[in-house]
Amino acid sequence: MSNKVKKILSLVLVAILGVNLAACSNQKKKAAATTPSAQTILTKAQNTNLKNMKATWKQTSPSRQILQKASAKYSKNPLVVYANFTTNSNHYKMWIENKTNYIQMQGTDTNKWFKTKLTKASSYAQLTDDLAKSTLLTLSTSNPNLFKTKQTKKGYEVYYHGNNKKLWNEIIQNSPVTSVIGVDLNKAKPKKINIKIRTNKDYKLKSVLIGADYKDGSKDKKLSMKIKDINKLKKLEVPASIKKNAVNLGNMAK
Repeated sequence: MSNKVKKILSLVLVAILGVNLAACSNQKKKAAATTPSAQTILTKAQNTNLKNMKATWKQTSPSRQILQKASAKYSKNPLVVYANFTTNSNHYKMWIENKTNYIQMQGTDTNKWFKTKLTKASSYAQLTDDLAKSTLLTLSTSNPNLFKTKQTKKGYEVYYHGNNKKLWNEIIQNSPVTSVIGVDLNKAKPKKINIKIRTNKDYKLKSVLIGADYKDGSKDKKLSMKIKDINKLKKLEVPASIKKNAVNLGNMAK
């Protein structure tokens, strides 16, 4: 192959490479330009019709020892909630069906289930529904410019990595986030915050993840909260055996 032909081929390859790089660059710029703002995504995600979901909370030490954990499954219509809570001194399970509450306290002399009537809407019954919506509302109104956005294969992601104190205060003062895993607002100091919220292309909420490394007095701790399986859970029902065998505390009080 002559030197002249080699030079021509080299120029052609360089031209092709340049066109490809330019195309990639233009695609990236186009994607960035069409990705909605964090404010837009968070605000529209609040309109998601939350029929059911699962939420989990966990508080751990730096060595990953679990200090407290909880999980809850929620169904809106009919209203059914299953919750499982574990702390250093307590462990209990709970079912809520409309205004009937079934609870099992483990670590007592009996593992029986007890039944009570709720006189008003229980905070637990509204926990996961309020949790998702109040979290989105908090983040959309508290410095949304702190968040970055990107497109995913099936929608959008809003995310934040940092230790902004104002954002931290907004999170821990959001009672549904911290009502299950208690955080001492006077002692807790943020070290690192990670937030990730995903929606589909129609801005319907898919998942929420909040993770934080913080200092509680002189102790380092980690807090995580996840909301997932939104509108994907199978039908929730209180097991028939619990309904049948639960001790009715209302009858005992008579």
